[in-house]
Amino acid sequence: MTAPFLAYCIIACIAQLALPRRWAFLPILTSVCHMGNGELLSDLTILRILLALGILRGLILGYGRGTFRQKSDTIFIIFSVYCLLSAVGHNDSAGNPWASRLGLIWNLYGSFMFGKMYLPDIQALRRFAISLPLILSPLGVVMTIEKATQRNLYSVFGSGKEFAMMREGKVRAQGPFRHPILAGCAGATALPFALYTYGYLSRLQGVAGIASCLMVVFACSSSGPLAAFAVSLFAAFFWPHRIHLKKLLWFSVFFGLAYWVIKGRGPWFLMASIDLVGGSTGWHRAQLIDQGFNYLDEWWLWGTDYTRHWMATGVSWSPDHVDMTNYFLHLGTMVGLLPILLLMYLIGLAFRNGLACVKAVYPVSRGDAFLVWCGLGALAAHVISFASISYFDQMYALFFLLLASLLTIRSTDATTGSESA
Repeated sequence: MTAPFLAYCIIACIAQLALPRRWAFLPILTSVCHMGNGELLSDLTILRILLALGILRGLILGYGRGTFRQKSDTIFIIFSVYCLLSAVGHNDSAGNPWASRLGLIWNLYGSFMFGKMYLPDIQALRRFAISLPLILSPLGVVMTIEKATQRNLYSVFGSGKEFAMMREGKVRAQGPFRHPILAGCAGATALPFALYTYGYLSRLQGVAGIASCLMVVFACSSSGPLAAFAVSLFAAFFWPHRIHLKKLLWFSVFFGLAYWVIKGRGPWFLMASIDLVGGSTGWHRAQLIDQGFNYLDEWWLWGTDYTRHWMATGVSWSPDHVDMTNYFLHLGTMVGLLPILLLMYLIGLAFRNGLACVKAVYPVSRGDAFLVWCGLGALAAHVISFASISYFDQMYALFFLLLASLLTIRSTDATTGSESA
C-alpha cells in the first residue's frame, strides 16, 4: 500500500459519509475507474469499505425503507444464502472457502444493496449516466499513454502493474484493472451513457465521454470490449426502431438454432470466428462453454474444486483450474448452477422492468425514456462481456449497481421535460 493510495482511501471514506445522498455513488465510481481492487488490509479493499460505509449510512438514515420489497430482493437473498452454503465440502486451494464466498456476497449483494439505496429512480440514474463517462475520462488518457509508453501511471497508487501487458507484439493497456479486457469493458459499457449525454444534456461533454470510451476500448487491444462496444452502439442506434425489438430477438433465436443445426455446434462458436485485433482466443471461450455443459454433472450442485481436465491448457495461478473466461461459468464452478439461473432471471427482470418503464415514460419525457434505454444497452453490453471475461476485479460494482437501478426504477419517476426525440 502506497502513501497516495492511503490518502485517497481516507478522502474517499470521508466523502462516502459526507456527500449528499444523490451524489454518494461518486466515491464508488471513482474507486472502480481509478483505484482498482487495492487492499488496505488482507482482502479488505477500498471498494468493500466504501460499500459497507454506504450501506451502513443508508440503513441508519432509512434510505432502504420501502425499497427492498421487490421480488428481486428475495431472489438475491436466496442467491446469497446458496452461495454461502456452497462452501460445504469444498477445499479451496486459494484459501478458506467460507471466506471466499463471504467476500463474493459482500461484493455482489453489497453493490446491489448500494444501488437500491442510492440509485432508486430515473433522476439518480441520470446523475449516474452523467458522472460515469466524466469520471472515466482520465482513464482514457492514462491508458492511451500506457499503450504508447508501456508504462502504467496507476502503478504510482499501487493499483496497477508497472508495465503494460503484451500479446503478439501489441501493447495491451489495463490501467488500474486486473486485466486489459476488464478495463476495455469499463469503457464499452459506459458508452451508452456518453451517447445519452450527447443527445440530451451537453454535446461537448458527450463528445468528451464518447472519446474517453473509445480511448479505453482501443488501448486495451482486445476483441471482447470491441464486441461490447458494438453492442452499446447498436443499442443506441436501434432506439428509433425499438418497436421491432421482439422481432430482432426472435430472429436471433432462430439464427442461433439454424447455426446449431447446420454447423453441429452451439452458436457460441461464432466467437471463434471473431478476431478484431489479432490473437483473439474466441475458440477457447466457445470451447469452455461446451465443456461447461459436458461436465455439468461435476459442478451443478455446489461447484467444483477441479476443472483442469476440461481444456488442454491451464492457468499459471492454479494447477487445478482452466482459464475461466466466462463470468457465468466462473460463478457456477464456484457456487453451483442455481445462482447462475437466479442471476439470469434477475437480468431478465431488469430488462422487462426497463422496457416497461421506457414505454410508460416516453409520452412524458423522451429524454428519460432514452436514458433508461441506454441503461438497458449498457446492461446488454455487460452480459455480452460475460462471455469473454469473468468480472474478477472491481468491474462487478458497475454491473450490479446498474442491475439494481434498472430493477428499482418505475415509470412514475419520470420528470416532465421539453425533450424532443
